[in-house]
Amino acid sequence: MAAFGVQYNGASMASVIGPLDFAERMEALGYRSYFVPELETLPTHMRLGTGVAVLPFHTPYQIAKIATSIDVLSGGRMVLGLGSGGVFNDDFAVEGVRVEDRRGITDERLALVRRLLSETDVTHHGTFHSMEHVTLEPRSVQQPHLPLWTGAMWDGRFNRHTLERTARWADGFHPNGMTPRGYAEGKASIEEMAAAYGRDPAAFEWSCNMYLCMGQSKDDAYREVQAAMRHRFGEDAWEIDRATLPLGTPADCIETLEAFIEAGVTHFTMNALCTPEALLPTYEQFAAEVMSHFGG
Repeated sequence: MAAFGVQYNGASMASVIGPLDFAERMEALGYRSYFVPELETLPTHMRLGTGVAVLPFHTPYQIAKIATSIDVLSGGRMVLGLGSGGVFNDDFAVEGVRVEDRRGITDERLALVRRLLSETDVTHHGTFHSMEHVTLEPRSVQQPHLPLWTGAMWDGRFNRHTLERTARWADGFHPNGMTPRGYAEGKASIEEMAAAYGRDPAAFEWSCNMYLCMGQSKDDAYREVQAAMRHRFGEDAWEIDRATLPLGTPADCIETLEAFIEAGVTHFTMNALCTPEALLPTYEQFAAEVMSHFGG
């Protein structure tokens, strides 16, 4: 049975509903997880996650400390989603990070975050960070550590290095914008690499962040997606492949999601991409007419 969550995007949703009210309303509809682009703790019973935090913009200790604190405050419900960024490269200039250092910084920080979450007395001397005998407190409720998921963007394929990073240091895969076939291929590669690293592929969680737009037809919904992308991202908006997201009627959405489940996805984080006034009705209709089909 697939599990469904939601993602709160402040830029498009703040004028409609606040993050806490949104979380409580979605939980009442049956959604089981709540993801935000940055860290936030909320008094709900859902899993809480970052979808995703950009590692080059945060120090490893800062990320690990905040995530562990949220895990303790929430009673063990934190999922730490991490990525390398790169959708908007101007962000790197603002943060004072060289784009060409993105891969190396992400690798070193992800490995170090995992150590800080799972080990005590951590000593590390790397290209970007050095520390001596560091023990993170408090320890997480989830043991041996809270789960780490990696994000990824699909542009006809997943970057092999990103898949290897997931296989080596993460506990779950949480990509965006892929077709069912693309997800299946990425999952198979991660499983093969994880086994080569001596890790158990069966222990991984298989998630994805998925845009959603419901309507009278796939064509109507896709036109709304294109308009919403231009409204949300302006001139930086990118073209979305229709095959990568559920569009149209409940039956249309169910058919698309079933293809992703067959590809291996067990957790969907739904991100409604529509006009502001249609956001809440979309999540309500999806819960009533699509999630219910999957036992949600």
